[in-house]
Amino acid sequence: MLDLDIKAFFDTIDHTLLMRAVRKHTSEKWLLLYIQRWLTAPVVMPDGEEAERTIGTPQGGVISPILANLFLHYAFDKWMTIYFPTIPFERYADDIVCHCHTERQARNLWAALERRFAKCALSLHPEKTRIVYCKQYNRKGNYPDVSFTFLGFTFRPRRVKSRGGRLFTGYTPAISRKAAKAIRQDVRSWRLCRQTSRRIEDLARHYNAKIRGWLNYYGAFNKWILYYVLKSIDQHLVAWARRKYKRLRRSKRRAYHWLKSMAYRNPHLFVHWLELHGPSLFKSRRLHEKSRVR
Repeated sequence: MLDLDIKAFFDTIDHTLLMRAVRKHTSEKWLLLYIQRWLTAPVVMPDGEEAERTIGTPQGGVISPILANLFLHYAFDKWMTIYFPTIPFERYADDIVCHCHTERQARNLWAALERRFAKCALSLHPEKTRIVYCKQYNRKGNYPDVSFTFLGFTFRPRRVKSRGGRLFTGYTPAISRKAAKAIRQDVRSWRLCRQTSRRIEDLARHYNAKIRGWLNYYGAFNKWILYYVLKSIDQHLVAWARRKYKRLRRSKRRAYHWLKSMAYRNPHLFVHWLELHGPSLFKSRRLHEKSRVR
């Protein structure tokens, strides 16, 4: 497959070509006027000086992704359906992957896309654009690149189990390192250990929505890998418990046992407790209750 990366896409979009694409969908003069003014509005630099803008769309603008998507619809999507109709592709904004049958086909597509984007005043990144070999049990060749990242998922060869229990090498997605690092940094920014005035139920009520979002998106494939990422939440909860309760302050081990007992008693408190541990959590809960009876 061909992993495409457009060099400085949002900063190099040609205004003339972009407005031509907009005119295909609307003839309202007031709308065209405001889009043109928005595109050419000067940029205020940190020192207060104004810089004129003749190309590109400001990143972070509300309609910038819509205009960029409209531009690539004609620059890439329509062009692919005409000249390479047999090659399937996925595109999200400027993140594109194309599925080719052979390396030769991928290189021909690469060369054709370079010419196409040059006509649209764009260029492919020479280092980030690459050909990837999707290696698995029925494709055992050797190639420098066998993995790629798309929309927060890393696709690479992994050991997977069939429905019959047989292990084989498959080409499957899982949360990428960059996305996992972003989640850990987000959890760290919560500063849970400083929220000692709040109860653990309040913390769960406040952060469960975001945790559920991570689980629903990144947990769609290879959820067990996400367990090691969301485990950092429990580590911060242990630090929170040690600062909140004096009896746990001197023992990290006792704080971990306290958190586990909390999960046994109320597995639905935090979303990731039940989602990642599943039936094993209920099993541990029963063993915990039996040990208390004895």
